[in-house]
Amino acid sequence: MRRSLLLPAAALAALALAGGASAGTPRFALFNVHSDLASASHNSFGDVKVWKRETALARRANGATLVRCGADCTFGSGWLAFSRQPALSAGDVVSATTHRTKIGWSVVLGLSASGKAGFARFARLAALSGKARGVPDALVLVLDGTIVAQPLADQIHPGKATVEIPGFSHGNALRAAKLLTR
Repeated sequence: MRRSLLLPAAALAALALAGGASAGTPRFALFNVHSDLASASHNSFGDVKVWKRETALARRANGATLVRCGADCTFGSGWLAFSRQPALSAGDVVSATTHRTKIGWSVVLGLSASGKAGFARFARLAALSGKARGVPDALVLVLDGTIVAQPLADQIHPGKATVEIPGFSHGNALRAAKLLTR
């Protein structure tokens, strides 16, 4: 290959690697930690491994969705990778409202027809998985690429066309509702 072509190709490869880390950053997503976490985000014992550097994780979790663990993440500060598509994404939501519960704030999401079907499948699999292990699956809710809530699968309350997700701070519940009603 000619030298004049190598430099632009190298620059494009670097941009693709850097873009891969942020290009998959979800505006809104609900992931199951037990089934969706990429192998790069597991340590040798199978526990959750949080990476301090996003670029290091991106190199090891090729094609995965990277999310940041911030102040509201109990896994510690850093980055996680999810290899599967989220159970819910912004396109599945048609409305969002907040309300206060005894233990914090919840967001009630109105779901599209495809969102309802996808969430029903997700809830069935999470229930079976939790039943087999004896503990409910841990979930993470992501807003603008950052984990903002970590409910357990049995804490989510599905309705006919809605799903109530608990575990938010007041500010994050309001942010979620605002983001999802744009």
